[in-house]
Amino acid sequence: MNTAETKSELHQALEDFESQLETPIVPGELPEWCKSAKKGCAAVHAALPPKLKDHEIIYKQISREDPSLQPRVESMQAEDERLSAEAEFLDDQFVLTAAAAEIVEPNEQPAESLAQELADRAIQYVIAVRKQEHAVRTWYIEALERDRGDKD
Repeated sequence: MNTAETKSELHQALEDFESQLETPIVPGELPEWCKSAKKGCAAVHAALPPKLKDHEIIYKQISREDPSLQPRVESMQAEDERLSAEAEFLDDQFVLTAAAAEIVEPNEQPAESLAQELADRAIQYVIAVRKQEHAVRTWYIEALERDRGDKD
């Protein structure tokens, strides 16, 4: 899969997941809401690893072009690891929340509160993934175009 396809797939998965997370939880439909959110989370989780592999190639290029950006590269690599771990955490939590929603029905209130907290965390995750994509792009361009004085 090439970079353009991966970006498109990740972007679409993030958009769909965010839309699901922003959808209000209708009483009586918590289990379905959780299953849909879990599906969206799984799509993001599946689209993320190819993008992170692309990042590693970009990080090597940044380091070659401008070694002074190595601290930035290391910071972005750490964020990639955090995002990957958070994807796994969210994936697991949506499974647990969907199971809890099935058990507590018709008294959904405790599970609904849990689902809403999870949705809020997942929205922050979506934002973090998008921020990371912008950071990687920005520092890549900076490495290629940075004025390093009279180097020639």
